[in-house]
Amino acid sequence: MYKSPEFMARLAHHGEDVQVFEHALLLKPEKISVGDNTRLDDYCRIEGGERTDIGPRVHISSFCSIFGGGTALVGDMASMAQGSRLITGSDQITGAMNPVSPAEWRDVTASSVVIDHLSFVAANAVMLPGTSLGFGAVAAAGSVVNKPVPAWEIWAGVPARKIGVRDRDTLIARGLPIEELEAQSLLLSST
Repeated sequence: MYKSPEFMARLAHHGEDVQVFEHALLLKPEKISVGDNTRLDDYCRIEGGERTDIGPRVHISSFCSIFGGGTALVGDMASMAQGSRLITGSDQITGAMNPVSPAEWRDVTASSVVIDHLSFVAANAVMLPGTSLGFGAVAAAGSVVNKPVPAWEIWAGVPARKIGVRDRDTLIARGLPIEELEAQSLLLSST
């Protein structure tokens, strides 16, 4: 089962052939945009925050989350595997690190996380506030990304470090419109 048309109308925008499963939790849906042919599985948790834009042909698996009150941008054909997280903001140690504390006791910093086109956040990987995956980049399973990952690089570990490079030419040989998408990089447009 999918979310009702009434719920979908609450989103900031949604494209054609969007599948949002019934048990997906979308908080502040008026701040969430979802592109064409995108699928949000049951039990994912997505907060609108300042802004959450999920591009076309994106898959967000069960038990993934996007939260923290900041901005999340997820590009065309990007994917989040089970349990992965994009954290767009957090409490700072200079305040009460508890969301039910009075606002004046807290020190929360909102930031952004950008997952560019064709990038992949593997199972249980975490993207910390202010980080990005460049075009076609990969955050390997269980990794914790604490700085920007350049295009086409594969990073793994805690903290994540470069372990390899993804072969762009293999994707071109499969017919993917790499050059067209690279010209529309989210990281180029957000700088």
